[in-house]
Amino acid sequence: MTLSKSRSGAGLALLLLCTANFLDAMDVSTIGVALPAIQAELGMEATSLQWAVSAYVLGYGGFLLLGGRVADVFGHRLVFLWSLAIFAAASIAGGFVDSGPTLIAARLVKGIAAAFTAPAALALLLSVFGEGTARAKALGVFASTGATGFVLGMVLGGAATIVNWRATLVMGAPVAILTLVLAPLALPADPKRTGPRPAFDWAGALTITPGLLLFVFGITNAAAAGWQALPTWGSLLASLVLILLFLAVEARHADPMVPLGMFRRARLRHANAIAALFQGAYVGFQFLATIYYQNVIGWSAFTTGFSFALGGVFVMFLAPRFASLAQNRGATGLMAAGVGLQAFSYIFWVTALGHVDPILLVLVSQILLGLGYAMTYPSVQVAALSDVEDDKSGLASGLLFASFQIGGGIVLAAASAVFSAAPNFGWDPYVAGVAFVALLAIAITLVAAAGPRTSAVRRPTYQAAE
Repeated sequence: MTLSKSRSGAGLALLLLCTANFLDAMDVSTIGVALPAIQAELGMEATSLQWAVSAYVLGYGGFLLLGGRVADVFGHRLVFLWSLAIFAAASIAGGFVDSGPTLIAARLVKGIAAAFTAPAALALLLSVFGEGTARAKALGVFASTGATGFVLGMVLGGAATIVNWRATLVMGAPVAILTLVLAPLALPADPKRTGPRPAFDWAGALTITPGLLLFVFGITNAAAAGWQALPTWGSLLASLVLILLFLAVEARHADPMVPLGMFRRARLRHANAIAALFQGAYVGFQFLATIYYQNVIGWSAFTTGFSFALGGVFVMFLAPRFASLAQNRGATGLMAAGVGLQAFSYIFWVTALGHVDPILLVLVSQILLGLGYAMTYPSVQVAALSDVEDDKSGLASGLLFASFQIGGGIVLAAASAVFSAAPNFGWDPYVAGVAFVALLAIAITLVAAAGPRTSAVRRPTYQAAE
């Protein structure tokens, strides 16, 4: 019996895949609290400083669909190993950057690598674990590590910044290298194809990838330069043209990169919408709360990062249990309840701001937010992946992860716009910004509750007509 087929082999495979997922998610937020130290050493302008964060999201969100399809066509394990190796190399290179452009370039390469690693890892997990309880538990652990990595990224970044801000870029490299060494022992080899390899849809790749890149760039630039800036609306207009061209290409291609029939699947479509909206609301809140804790209360980078730790602990321990519950009893109700708790957390934060001790503000809001996030994140993954067959799991994962990234960019830009405009109307910017997030979360709760209902989430078999 090979190691990958044994119980210990499956456990090691899960550990390695979850480790990669944690690293990918962690890097989204880990550098945020290090920005003041980066600016002091590299002398970056404030307008370019935010791209130290956004470059990762740009690469991650822009290449996810391509990464998912490449993994399905060329092999999940092959793509996982190569992309993780590039992620490790870019992490090490990040420790030696000497200017703003080289820092942004290192972050961009890491984001692109993560866009290939994440969908390949999730597809490998589905192939390692069969149907039923084992898959439900594994998916729950995988979802919890991704959510925990994102939520705790600021905590780890704050701790690393105490040593040196460069540690925030390098600290994932040793873990990634160790994962690469162990992966061939535990991850199943890519199956040998009996027929010809599917023709790769280059026309689709060359339209959707720059289309998503320009969309993410435009949304991100809006948060820094405003919607009226030429790079913002110019990028969004070019993105719209490319995405429409992509849809035209896919409708006529014999073996499309993204079969348009994927978007007719109700649970997948609903899960992607909730993923984009709820993650966007959380990113918007995290951005505003981080500024408030540092600029108004005067907390240090480490203390600010640590203020999000309690929510991460809730996600770490509860997400696997909620994933199993979503598998066995259906995901729609859990999604609605989870986003509802998040909405209540935002409402509490707004109404209690300035009226309660900041520590109590953090404790209560993080308990509600962590519990809600632990319910929503795995439920979204369970619902999305229940609607696709295994040979499209990489693509479906890419769609889902892209929804997370793009939704985060859109809502962050909107929340930033509200934050910036609030003083012009005599409003407190923090109250106005988080109130916007709270209202959005209430609307998301209603959308989640109106989703497709099933007594349990199963992975149905579809005809290959798409």
